[in-house]
Amino acid sequence: MKLPLAAAALCFATLLPTAVLPISAERSFGFEVAQSAAEAIGKINPNRPVQIEVVNAGDAPITCMLTQPASAERRVPPGGKTTFGSTRTNYLPLPINFLAYPDRDNIGISSYVFVEGNVVKIVIGEQISQISGDISLNINEDGSIFLF
Repeated sequence: MKLPLAAAALCFATLLPTAVLPISAERSFGFEVAQSAAEAIGKINPNRPVQIEVVNAGDAPITCMLTQPASAERRVPPGGKTTFGSTRTNYLPLPINFLAYPDRDNIGISSYVFVEGNVVKIVIGEQISQISGDISLNINEDGSIFLF
């Protein structure tokens, strides 16, 4: 998939001086995007219970929660972890939407997702950024896992 010029311009906006330029939506750069939101990063068995483990591998506290099914926010300190669901009971119905974000400004977060059976492990790190970032992970009704 080619990255449209408008999307690439947005990515590099903090590096360039502010200017208004006409941008053609048909133009694209000659490089490939490693992963897009249209590509599943993993899959679970939708007929079995699912568990989501979250590990904060960074130095900044993060907050995470499920937006579907709704859950309370959970603050995870550096080096801490939390778990949603269990592989022994059908506590989490599909689809599942997970959200994580830093508790402080100017902190971006990155993630590594590992799937083993029906356990989805999300290891979250931090990176210095001019704007705060977040992570959204979705597990569809067919068990496909997407990271945004």
